[in-house]
Amino acid sequence: MTIEDVSGPATGRHDDDPGGPQDDAAAAVLSRIEYQVAQLMRRADRSVSRGSKRPGTGTMDRAAYLLLHHLVSEGAENVNVLADRLGLDASTVTRQVAVLEKAGHVRRTRDPHDGRAVLVEPTDEGVEALAENRTERRALYGEVLGSWTRLDRALLAELLGRLNSSLTDYRRRAED
Repeated sequence: MTIEDVSGPATGRHDDDPGGPQDDAAAAVLSRIEYQVAQLMRRADRSVSRGSKRPGTGTMDRAAYLLLHHLVSEGAENVNVLADRLGLDASTVTRQVAVLEKAGHVRRTRDPHDGRAVLVEPTDEGVEALAENRTERRALYGEVLGSWTRLDRALLAELLGRLNSSLTDYRRRAED
């Protein structure tokens, strides 16, 4: 099924009229999306874990990668803020922080504004490990998407960003 099959000529118009002729086609597209997202998550994790080009260098698991990426991008935060921003339970983030701390990628420090609170911040080793991991991931996806046009890659990046934003919005609405 193509975009034209679902919407006719690409007009940018959303046809969400319930009961209209698009219902079967819309359901078929949603079925494809849910299956393709499940496949993407499985294949991406497997590809990244096997994609390291240098002997002796492992790749970070997804949880560690996302947590460390957030800390490097946003700066030190406490576990509860991290949990909220990442859409996780605080106990899950605490366990992930412990693993990253043991690896030397993060450290816990006192909050300078509230001596009772503890912040998690990346170490220099963590920043370096993330940079190496991102370089390996970019190389992997560069190879995987090497036959795609720049426009197709840009469109994929935009649509994945929109999907992630929509999933975050959905989770927040569900929690309210």
